Amino acid sequence: MILSAKLMRPAGSSAKTNTLLVRLNSPTGPASAQRQPLVLGLALDRSWSMKGSKMDSVIQASSSLVNWLTRRDFLTAVAYAEDVQVIQPLVPLAEKNSVIHRLNSIQVGTSTNLSGGWLHVLRTLELHPIADGYKRVILLTDGNPTLGIKDPVQLIQIAADAYKKGISTTVIGFGNDFNEILLKEIAESGGGNFYYVETPEETGDIFFKEFGDIGTLYAQSIELKVDFPKGIDYLDLVSEVSSYQEPDPEETGRTKTLVLEVGDMRADDVKSLVVQLRPTKKDTPPNINISASYYELTDGAKLEQKTIDIPLDWNDDSAKEDADVVVEATIAKTGKGLRKAGTLLKEGYTDESIALLNDLIKEINEKEELAPEVLQTLGFRVSSLKNRILENSPTAAKHLVASASELQYGAMENFPDDGVEYHDQIYAYRTNEDIDLYRCPEIKTAIQEKMKEGYRYIVFNLAKSSYIDSSAIGMLIQVAGWLRKRGGELIVSNLRSSVKKVFSITRLESHIRASETEEEAQSLLKAWIESKAV
Repeated sequence: MILSAKLMRPAGSSAKTNTLLVRLNSPTGPASAQRQPLVLGLALDRSWSMKGSKMDSVIQASSSLVNWLTRRDFLTAVAYAEDVQVIQPLVPLAEKNSVIHRLNSIQVGTSTNLSGGWLHVLRTLELHPIADGYKRVILLTDGNPTLGIKDPVQLIQIAADAYKKGISTTVIGFGNDFNEILLKEIAESGGGNFYYVETPEETGDIFFKEFGDIGTLYAQSIELKVDFPKGIDYLDLVSEVSSYQEPDPEETGRTKTLVLEVGDMRADDVKSLVVQLRPTKKDTPPNINISASYYELTDGAKLEQKTIDIPLDWNDDSAKEDADVVVEATIAKTGKGLRKAGTLLKEGYTDESIALLNDLIKEINEKEELAPEVLQTLGFRVSSLKNRILENSPTAAKHLVASASELQYGAMENFPDDGVEYHDQIYAYRTNEDIDLYRCPEIKTAIQEKMKEGYRYIVFNLAKSSYIDSSAIGMLIQVAGWLRKRGGELIVSNLRSSVKKVFSITRLESHIRASETEEEAQSLLKAWIESKAV
């Protein structure tokens, strides 16, 4: 893990305020044969409103998730309505077909006892210690609680308490009738993700995205501390992240330390956090101290600590600004603004919500030249969200909150790779045997080496592989994620009938494109590259 930080302006700048950017970069990940086991709990809404295509898509996506997991992973599932039904007690996934069969037995009920289903899964994971296991609950609902605990404060506290015990909660809101503000706060307090599924067809993509997150975890329970020396005052946390302040015992009302509860982080990721501060110039301290502590999951959940000192130049009084910090601050401010706009819209303040979005668009446009590709995309997204309001879309507020969640840690940022310059040439990787748990590290290392040469478009030729296991599936998902983050793509080709069957059963074909031949895959990638250039 790399911890870095910098200021927008020199400490001696004549500007009244300054901005601090703190960044965490996790490595692509060791090419180890085994990741830690995942211990997953599904709490699925089966209320009457889930009847039909909603329930079918959730069952289908849950079944795909089971197939993506390995035999070393564990899963339990409950479905809740007016009561809680245990669909699958916690088991290692040695026999996946029986688990999938149980999932397909889910029948809809009437009410929504969200807390009942969620608490049952949390209790199950807490009472079953599994060595080095990473525990997460996926809570899915399409409505507001009608039975059990309904108080938002209590529900948010449940998430926070569980996370302190090592169990995170991801929340998926489905359809038009749930409270997106509440679900996002549950996910934030629970150290998980918040997703919005507008239509049943999107369900599989969301489960795929979640698996890509938890299947490549690098660090858990990340905590950042920023110490403000005399002469530097804390003003505001721009990024949307849980935090608390430790007061200065020597000066009433002054913050001595800002503690950021960042949560978990997958391999090959970047988290950017933006803090606003004010140099008082009453004192001229030499630096700002920043520290990070976390459990590194690739090394048996070993506690790691990093510390850096950011030097302060009090002699430079220029107003020059660091473009990287300006861009990340713009992204963070946009994320916070989208959440506020969603809240305003939900409370009936439509004009105020639109006005806020207009202000965000104006600021993004003013900064666009600093990072055209990033900020043009961001500006287009905010404009599209504004148009949803103007079109009286009933889901506009949900899209605003979901977009804010995606921008939480600078989700628009690029992914620096030690000076690697990515190009548009295509590399074909050809397997020479079946792929299982023990072959995956070698393949990942080979792909990483080609990426260091600038390749981001890869054809994965499986002509000589008649068998791939769930570890290979996880590897392909991870590699596809690496390439897509860098503007590239992965296409698999030459699938034998046995491998095609695996792709079909696991529904991997819906997320990773397959071609009959390597030549066809090359042509598809060339067309993709040309269309991007246009």
